[in-house]
Amino acid sequence: MNSFDTSDAEFQRQSQFVSTSVQKIYQNVSSMNRMVNQVGTAQETPEIRQQLHQIRSYTQQLIKDTDTSMREIVNCKDRHLKIQRDRLVDEFTAALTAFQAVQKKTVELEKNAMRQAKAANVSIPKPPGSNKSTNNSYPESSSGFENNFIDSKSPTQAQMQDEVDLQALEEQERTIRELEENIVGVNEIYKKLGALVYEQGNTIDSIEASVENTSVFVQEGTEQLRRANHYSTQARKKKIILALVLGGILAVILLMIFWRS
Repeated sequence: MNSFDTSDAEFQRQSQFVSTSVQKIYQNVSSMNRMVNQVGTAQETPEIRQQLHQIRSYTQQLIKDTDTSMREIVNCKDRHLKIQRDRLVDEFTAALTAFQAVQKKTVELEKNAMRQAKAANVSIPKPPGSNKSTNNSYPESSSGFENNFIDSKSPTQAQMQDEVDLQALEEQERTIRELEENIVGVNEIYKKLGALVYEQGNTIDSIEASVENTSVFVQEGTEQLRRANHYSTQARKKKIILALVLGGILAVILLMIFWRS
């Protein structure tokens, strides 16, 4: 993980991108909810499923790009930007939660649809020719020929329908796997972002503690210098007083010697 000391300008640029992305995520989630509510109803169409897939894929990529910017923002250690950083983290996390909710809702709908399809005994297409009659007799009338012709078409039509049903089941299975992978991926973003915020929070606290300790040491050092200067001044005063006293005594002695002589 590469951390850097970002400038205020770079921080604001990344913040603007994250804010815009969060709004887009919410808009996409709203559109996805409307589409998901149509799944399994008479309003459902292949176009709706295609649009749902496209907007889900786009939002997933948008989340990844936003997460990259969020990591750069969280790596910023400037204390005065912490409030803005924490707000962006909360907004992005809330957007992820909304996206996860609509994905989980889609998974449940797809699983229910698959269970219903399997309960309806959707069969796998049989190999061609497996439904041919073993009766070798020839048709005896034109009506018999027509009946035989209709019967010969029915297995083919049934096989085609079975193939369509099987493809639909396979598509549902792919959708469910993709959704579950997306949910796991977003959960990983949750965990890594939370761990990074916690780590950077401790780093900032450690830096602040170091600054506070340094300030205390500076204050203590200043106090010690002040005391040392005070003691030094007092010592100089004592030396001066002592010199004056000695000078006075010497002057008295000299005067006494002078008067005696």
